[in-house]
Amino acid sequence: MKRVLSFKNHFHEEEPILIKNFKKSKIEVHNHKTRLWNAFLDSGLSDILDQDCSIYPRVLPGSYLPVINKTAKDITEMIMKMISLPEGEVKAMFPPGPVRDFLLLELKVIKHRPERLVGSLRFDMAIVGEPRATNPPKLLEINEIGFDGLARMPFIHDTLYSLMPTLKKRYFSLDTSSAEIKNMKRFGNSLARFQTDCYNWDEECLMRRANEKKYDLRLITPSQYKLDVDRNDYPMLHQEKIVIKDGKIKVGPHWYPESFMVSFALTIEDYKDTKDFYQKLVREKVPHYGPFITGLFASKSILALLSDKNLRKQFLGNEKRLEHSILPASLLNSDVKGEVQLNPKDFVIKYVDGFGGEQVFMDDDLIKALKKIKKDKLNEWVIQKRVNLNTINIDGFLSHPKKAISDLGVFVQYDWSHGKFNHFEVGGFLSRATNTSLKVNISSGGSQVGVMFTKK
Repeated sequence: MKRVLSFKNHFHEEEPILIKNFKKSKIEVHNHKTRLWNAFLDSGLSDILDQDCSIYPRVLPGSYLPVINKTAKDITEMIMKMISLPEGEVKAMFPPGPVRDFLLLELKVIKHRPERLVGSLRFDMAIVGEPRATNPPKLLEINEIGFDGLARMPFIHDTLYSLMPTLKKRYFSLDTSSAEIKNMKRFGNSLARFQTDCYNWDEECLMRRANEKKYDLRLITPSQYKLDVDRNDYPMLHQEKIVIKDGKIKVGPHWYPESFMVSFALTIEDYKDTKDFYQKLVREKVPHYGPFITGLFASKSILALLSDKNLRKQFLGNEKRLEHSILPASLLNSDVKGEVQLNPKDFVIKYVDGFGGEQVFMDDDLIKALKKIKKDKLNEWVIQKRVNLNTINIDGFLSHPKKAISDLGVFVQYDWSHGKFNHFEVGGFLSRATNTSLKVNISSGGSQVGVMFTKK
C-alpha cells in the first residue's frame, strides 16, 4: 500500500469558484468522471486508460503566463549560448559525464555542429507559493529528447472543454501539438520520427495533428536498431533502412524526408549500440529536429551551471536574471557531501544522466544513495536545493479526490542561429500530481492534469 504524504508546508492553489460550485453536486461529479472515462475509451488511442487523469484542470492566472514565458526564454537563451561556444570552451565548461563525454568525444557534436538549431524542450518546473509576477516558477530539470506529454495535453484540454463548456468561456489553454508541428515545418514539410519498436498514445495524438495540418510525419524504426516491429500492435510504425548521403537521408526505397528526430530518451548504452549510425547523421549534418548537441544541457550538471551567477552575467548580461527561477545546485564533491549528510531534508540528489524520475533521491533514500556513491563517481551527481511544490486538488477517473503536489511541465519550441532566436514560443503545459511520492511522475503513480489560464 502506498504511503500518503502530508503537505502542510506546501502552498495550496485554491480552485476557481466555477469548479468549487460544480463539485457541490456529487451526481454531476460522478457523471462527469464517467463521461471523461468514456471519452477516453472512445478515442481509439492506445493504452489511454492506463494512466490516471484529473477530471478538473489546474487553473493559473492569465497574468502569470508572461512570467513563465520570460523565465523559459531566459533559460533557453542561456543554454543555447553555452552550447554555441568554441569546442575547447564547451569541454571546459560542461563537467565530464558518460553522455557528455560520448557526445563530445565520439559523436563530435561541436566539431560538426549545425549553424541552426531547431527543436523543442520540456522544462520541468515547480511553482512554489502564489503564482504572481514576482514569483516565477523554479527549474527542476531540462528534457531535450524523448520527453512525453506534448501531444496528449491538447487532447485532454479539448475533451474537458467538450464535457464542461463553461471552462472554455472563462479559461484558455495552449495547443502544444500544433506549436510542435508549426516548428517542425521550419525545416520543411516532412520529418522521420525515429522510434524503437513501439509508440504510445502521445505519439498517436501527434500523428493526428500532423494529418490535420497536412504535414508529412512518419514513425520509423531504422533497421540499424536491429529491432523486431510488430505491425499488428503498432500499425503506424514502419521499419526501414536509413541511408545517409550528402547531408540527406533516404528512408526505405523512395522517401527523402527533409529532417529527422529521435523520439526516445537515449541512455549511454543506446548511443553506444548505434554509434556508427549516429556518428554518420552528425557528421553529415542531416537536419535534425532536437539535435544531439542539446544532450549537453539535458545532463543534470546544467543545473549547477545555471546557478552560477558569473555564468548568468556572462551569457545573459546580468546575474540577477533567473535568480528567482534557478535553485542553488552544485556537483557533488567531498565538501558538499558532508553538508548534505548533515541536512538531508534540504537537498535533492540527481544522477547527471538520469531521466524519467529515476536516480533522484530525497530523505532516507538520499542518505542511502550517498553511501553507495564511489569517490571517483561523485562528479556524476548533482545536489540541488529542495523546495516544496504547490499542492492542488485533483480527482482522477482512476482515483479519488485528494490534495496532491504538482509540477509544471513547460514545453518550448525554438529556432536558434547566429547567437539569436529566429523563433521562440512557449507552446503549452503539462502538470502531474501525486500524494504518494515526492517525485511527481505519471510512471510512479501520478495523475495527468490539464493546465488552463484565466482569461481575465
